[in-house]
Amino acid sequence: MKPVNSVLLPGEFFKNNFKEKTEKLMSIDIDTVYLFDHGVNPAGKNLDVYEFIEGIYKLNEVVDDQFRLGLCVLNINARSYDKLFDEYIYKLLEIKNFKLGIGTGDDIFEKRPNFSNDIEKIINAIVDSNKFKQNNINLFIGGNSEKKLKLMKKYSIGINQWMGTKNSFDEKEFQFSQIKHPRGNLSLCLKADNPIFFASKLNYEKIYVLKDSNPEIFFKTIDNIFR
Repeated sequence: MKPVNSVLLPGEFFKNNFKEKTEKLMSIDIDTVYLFDHGVNPAGKNLDVYEFIEGIYKLNEVVDDQFRLGLCVLNINARSYDKLFDEYIYKLLEIKNFKLGIGTGDDIFEKRPNFSNDIEKIINAIVDSNKFKQNNINLFIGGNSEKKLKLMKKYSIGINQWMGTKNSFDEKEFQFSQIKHPRGNLSLCLKADNPIFFASKLNYEKIYVLKDSNPEIFFKTIDNIFR
């Protein structure tokens, strides 16, 4: 089976040389280009960071289905329920073959409002949407907790691990392998400059986290990953 290799774009991706960097991504054998959901750039608070809806629309206009687009992951508690759907989820469900990751958020990079939305209510609303099946949406959840694993199995969705340990990934792989018809992928976010792969019986998706938008470094990083 063909390996599933994807990338997560750095916060300043759209600032300079957007066209050249996008053309580079279009020239390689890549499954999905992901954006992240942060109001602050994880690489530095003084650096620019894209607004992901705007960035996804911008990419979607030029990529011509040469790769899939995704979000890794949407913080469901950073907005009110109505705003979450009206301004974000419903718009993302309109994009064919979109890979939508959802999570409950943390304070690693920034403190944000916590609306304590019901994640099961959100999952049900997504999978019950006509656009979910019509546009072949891929849904996954981010996290390591037992609750996230139970949600993965209950709703037959995918799950993502951010770096982490082999033991955590092994548990996800075991649980995910029991889903007959998953609606999303098993995936692992990796450092692009020093990736650590975990042995797996499944063909899990590798998402390389790109940190630098400088064109020279960006092109070199891509070449190193996809050589």
